[in-house]
Amino acid sequence: MNQELSPEQTDYIRRLARRYVQFRKSGSIDVDDLISVASVRWWQFCVRHPELSDERVIQVCFYQQVKGAMRDILRDSSPVKVTRTMQARMQAYQRPYTVELDSLIDIQAGEEHRDLDQWMDIVASLKKLPEREQIVLSLYFERDLNFSEIAKVLDLSVSTITRIYRRALDTVREDIAGHNYGEKKRSI
Repeated sequence: MNQELSPEQTDYIRRLARRYVQFRKSGSIDVDDLISVASVRWWQFCVRHPELSDERVIQVCFYQQVKGAMRDILRDSSPVKVTRTMQARMQAYQRPYTVELDSLIDIQAGEEHRDLDQWMDIVASLKKLPEREQIVLSLYFERDLNFSEIAKVLDLSVSTITRIYRRALDTVREDIAGHNYGEKKRSI
């Protein structure tokens, strides 16, 4: 089998690459990248299967290898424009934002903090929550998303998000209710 591309094959690869780049609008892949990926994949196929001699089989294999190579590389590339919904979804799948306790407490010299123990217990209770509840609370309080936006991000219903939110707050309330903080009783 000939490893060199014929003019018809080269023309096909170029047309297909232009079409894929036009539809994908990828920020990291261009026509030349797709042409080289397809050419390398075809060359590798020819090296692995030198015994093929039937022109019809070679042609079918050529189309499969070229399309497969281009689809693989495009699937792994990122699009130029990422919608806000997609950005929110990508952020939601990251672990909840965490900071060190020292920066959360923000103690300054000379200030008197009466509720420092309570604050430490709240932070510890939040860390004990399941990851899904931490994500909902993080998106609500830190990212300022409302329940319907959080529902879109996590692909859940608004009622499910509301239930998760309430369960998380109830868990934190119950966890810190067992501690005695003096006369003042604060609510979360």
